[in-house]
Formats: sequence, structure tokens, C-alpha cells
Amino acid sequence: MNELIEKYFENNLTPEEQLLFDEKLNQDAEFKAEFEFHLELKNAIKLAERQKIKKEIQKFEIEAKTPVFYLKSYFKYAAIFLVMFSLWFVMFNNTNNNELYNSYFDPYPNTVISNTRSDVNEKTIIEEAFIAYDLGEYNKANDLFENALKVTKTDYILFYKAICLMELNKHKDAIKLFESTNLSNEYLEKSLWFEALCYLKLNNKSVARQKLETLVKKKSFKNTEAEELLSKL
Repeated sequence: MNELIEKYFENNLTPEEQLLFDEKLNQDAEFKAEFEFHLELKNAIKLAERQKIKKEIQKFEIEAKTPVFYLKSYFKYAAIFLVMFSLWFVMFNNTNNNELYNSYFDPYPNTVISNTRSDVNEKTIIEEAFIAYDLGEYNKANDLFENALKVTKTDYILFYKAICLMELNKHKDAIKLFESTNLSNEYLEKSLWFEALCYLKLNNKSVARQKLETLVKKKSFKNTEAEELLSKL
């Protein structure tokens, strides 16, 4: 689900995100279609549950008026409660994962290329990519890194492109780059941290734990944060 849509249903949009949400809803047909799909899905689930509960209550009232009250009625309501609790638990768990992700994720700073040169005409595509990255223009940076990869598979391009994909809520694509065999040792441990966050965002806690445990054993990059996050999973 698109992150903006997900935060909308969680009533967790910031004022700036609400403006962006409204703009995309009015101007982006694909975004609007995805929003309407999830809205209809949620409404359908709510309606189905209400109708199911209503029917069960009606049966309960009829049975309660008979001389013998069947124990099986209790099991029916226990089943309904279990279904509702399961739905609530999944929604709560997803929200908790998102909160943890937002607490620990920060894009890795540009430590590769200085953007102090003034002559724009002399800048390479990689320099332009990092300018966009530093400005938070992750769509543009991602496209520029993609073009750069057509020329060279340099490890830092793969790494920073993966960070862009995380910012664009494309965590499965980011994982593929973090797991690339072209990454040097300099970026392997950094990738473990961000890869763990990707799996957390995708609600795959078991793999997220594995990545964090591996990182903790190395006792280097984000070691303290990794131990802290592990204790919360």
C-alpha cells in the first residue's frame, strides 16, 4: 500500500503530507484508484463483519428464549471475538512496525561527492544525482543513479540508489540492491542496517531480527541502535 494512503487510514498524516495527499488524490489517477480500492476493501470488511455479528446476535436472542441454552452459542461468539481480535492485532502490529521504522530510519548522508563546485555545466551525472539526493529530491536522484548504473556498477551508486528507493516506499526493490554482490565491505554493514529496516517496514520481523543480530555481532556500524531495535521486536 502507498505510504501516504497507509498513513491516511491510520490518521497519521502531517499537515504537509495531507496537502500532498489531497493533491495526488485530485491529480494522480493511479493514486486515486489505489486509494479507492483500499477504501472499498476496508468498507467491505467492516460491512461483512457487522452483518455477521448482527446475524449471530439474532440467533443468540432466539436461543436465549428457549428452555435449554446451548453451550455452542458461546463458542460462536468466541470465534467472532477471535476473528475481530486477529484483525485488530494485525493492524496494531503493522502500525507498531511503521512507528519503529520511522523512529530509526534516516537517509545515509552523502559522504562521497562534495557539491561545492559552482560550474553546473561541468558536473557529471553522478554529481547531479548527489545534488538531488542532498536536496531530498529522491525521485530525481533515483533516476540519475539509474542512468549512472548503465555506465558503471560502482558500489556507492547501488547503495545510495537503494536509500532513494526506501524514501520512495519501494523497499522490496531496495533490498535487491542491498543484497547485491557488487557491494564492497565498506557498504556491506551499512546495507545490513537499512535492509533490516526494509524488512521491518514490510512486516517481516523474523528476517529483520536476523539482519540486526548479524550486525550486532560485527560490533561496528549502528551497533547500539541495532541492539536497541532488537529489544523492541
